[in-house]
Amino acid sequence: MTWSDSGLNREATRVDRLPRYGIAVLVSFIWHFAAFAAVWLNTLVDREDTSCDDAPSFCFTAKDGAELLLMAGGVFLVSSMVVSLMTAAWLSRRIRSAVLAGTVAALVAGVVVIAILIALFLANTLL
Repeated sequence: MTWSDSGLNREATRVDRLPRYGIAVLVSFIWHFAAFAAVWLNTLVDREDTSCDDAPSFCFTAKDGAELLLMAGGVFLVSSMVVSLMTAAWLSRRIRSAVLAGTVAALVAGVVVIAILIALFLANTLL
């Protein structure tokens, strides 16, 4: 094996890695879009809302709760997608299957964002 052969092999390995990362990110984003679609479909369900006629000042209906969940879920999922970009890069090098790497990246990103939110909540309540 000559020096030029090893350079070609390194290039081929580098090129093989790029499609795996792209597929892993695509799979991760599909999981995030599926979760967002579930939260969005929750806002479309007809509910028997309570009447706000007798409320003295503030009335929070089930429809309002679903819309609040949609906003909070959207922020959570966008931040989770950003984290999954980084974790997919790391996982696509270590896991041979790009689909499995994307699924694990979405799961890890969700856990990381939840851990950050819990840490922020505890920091605000304890201080």
